[in-house]
Order: sequence, then C-alpha cells, then structure tokens
Amino acid sequence: MVGRMKLTNSDLLSILNSPGYAHIMRNFREKRVKKKDIIYPPNAEENLMFIVKKGKVRVYLAFYDKEFTLSILEEGDLYSTHTRAYTEAVEDCELLVCGIEKFTRIMEQYPTFTLTAIKVLGDILKNSFTIINGFAFKEVHQRLAELLVQMAEDKGENTDEGIIIELGLNNEQIAMLVGTSRQTVSILLNDLYKSGILVKISRRVVLIKNIQHLKKIASCY
Repeated sequence: MVGRMKLTNSDLLSILNSPGYAHIMRNFREKRVKKKDIIYPPNAEENLMFIVKKGKVRVYLAFYDKEFTLSILEEGDLYSTHTRAYTEAVEDCELLVCGIEKFTRIMEQYPTFTLTAIKVLGDILKNSFTIINGFAFKEVHQRLAELLVQMAEDKGENTDEGIIIELGLNNEQIAMLVGTSRQTVSILLNDLYKSGILVKISRRVVLIKNIQHLKKIASCY
C-alpha cells in the first residue's frame, strides 16, 4: 500500500495526535472552509499559524489577473497568515488555527514539535524555490518532470519494476504547480505514458519505470 503523497516529508498532526502532546490541541481552534474560499488574504490582520487537518490549501501570489502558485499544502502542513501570499481552499478543508504568541510558547516548551515545525516550513520553502526556479528557467514539460522526480524522491516506493508514487493531486492541482492548464498536463502525462516512462496504476497512482530518463527531461535547458 503506497502512502499518501505529500509535498513535504513531515507531519505535525502525527505529533499532536501522539499521547504526550494531546493536551497541546487545546491551544488550537478548528476552522472549516469551503472549496475555492480565500482563507486568509496577504498580510492578514490576525497573526496566526495554521495546520492543515483535512483537505488541501493553495498558497499563491496575485497581481491583477495573474496568479503564481507557490505551494499546495496538505494534511499536516503548517503555514502563517502574515505573509504576502493568499491562501485558498483547493477543496473543503479543516484547519487547526493558533495565535502566534501561543504557538511560540508551544515551540519553546516542546523541542520535538519545534523540530518538526521547522522541517515542515523548510520543506515548503524548498518546494517554493523549486517552483520559482522552474518558472524562471524551464519549459512546462520540464517543470512537470521535475515535480514527478521530487515526488519520487520524497515519497516514492521502490519496487522491482520502478518507483510507485501516489500523486495526491488531480490534473488541475498539478497544473497550478507547474503553471499551465489542466489540458496541457493531461497531454504531457499521456506522452509520458505512451513513451513508457510512466505507467498508470490507478487514477492518482503511477509507476515511474525510468527515473533517470525523467531526470534528464527535468534537467535539460
């Protein structure tokens, strides 16, 4: 059974749900948001930290009619409201929200929680730089290949036939990350299937037959 695909390697929910940390949950309030709702605008008045409990959240920049997706947060991911980015519910979501002062006290008292929080934020920052680098220097087919390679390295399951990855994202969500349309992502994925680099196992699970070829596509300028 392949684990759920995340864009980060760490999960704060597993820490909070462990016996020694359950009482920390009292510092968080639950917030439910509907698909497509803007959760927090840039530089929100409330300085908060939130953890995605359920669903997916898109972090993006916007200028007039242009949008630039920095990351898609999944369950266990952490983010702050006090940035220049919008946060939008990609699907119906449940969040755990905590004021920055309370969150700081939790980090001071619980080193394991702090290390995991730092790792989550570091992974999100790394993913954002990867996306920015792709937009600046690569074509869309290279950005898609790079995303698949990153997924394989972060959460892939090695088998005799190749690397199995659970995408965890539909084509529209992948398109947000690589900066193109859903139709283009479908065409590019079909090309990878036809070439034998990818094998489709189910709707959101694929087998990478040739990771080296995929890396070559991602790295070519």
